[in-house]
Amino acid sequence: DTKRTEKMRYDPLSKRIINIIYPLVIYMAIGMAVLGVFPNAGLLANLIEKLCCVAIMTILFYQDSKKIRWEGAPLTPITSIILIAIGICACIGVNMFFELTGLKTLRSDDAKQVSQALYSDSLWLQILAVGIVAPIAEELLFRGILYRRMRTWLNVLPASIIALVIFAAVHGNLLQALYAFLLGTLLIWAYEHFANLIAPILLHISANLISILASQSNLFGSFLQKYTAIACIVGIFGTVIGIVYMMKMTCSQSKNCI
Repeated sequence: DTKRTEKMRYDPLSKRIINIIYPLVIYMAIGMAVLGVFPNAGLLANLIEKLCCVAIMTILFYQDSKKIRWEGAPLTPITSIILIAIGICACIGVNMFFELTGLKTLRSDDAKQVSQALYSDSLWLQILAVGIVAPIAEELLFRGILYRRMRTWLNVLPASIIALVIFAAVHGNLLQALYAFLLGTLLIWAYEHFANLIAPILLHISANLISILASQSNLFGSFLQKYTAIACIVGIFGTVIGIVYMMKMTCSQSKNCI
């Protein structure tokens, strides 16, 4: 397995666990520190927090890159566009599924909390903080560092489950956690398949940006509310078709067809 290095594979279990825990501790400590300094700054505080995380996690990621070998399918302009389309479809499909199943109604307090936290500030701040910087910070930590480190000593399934549970747990409430778990599955697939962190970053950014558009555009938001079932079907089928097409297009060039 070219993803594994002999040194990291045979590290003591205690060291492996510490290597998973301490980046999370840093991530949470940054969040608490920024919130303590800017308690009423809203998304601006979130932007500052995520920028600090990007700076620190980038250092850890590139330190790991010297030790962890990782090979996958080539990420081309065409596959990048398909990843963006998958992110858009997945976001719409999952959110419309929540609407149809009544999950948003059952967890209405969660939905209001998410809306107030993410979509109440100015549009430019939403795009910058939620749409761009947050996905980069989260992909660096959850896929680029935590998941990749676990993959040096775990197979795909156990590493994915642990990484998804952690990713869901840090998202605050049940509705966000469920969404993070489902989207995180796609993000792990993208990282595994391409072995390039840009792949899940593109997918994540596109999902977040379309979510902002749906919340801020009366026309688009009304369309989704009026045609919820159709949007859900199109979103889910678009995601599946995008993945299948991507796999067929890239598997012949990849040693890692996951």
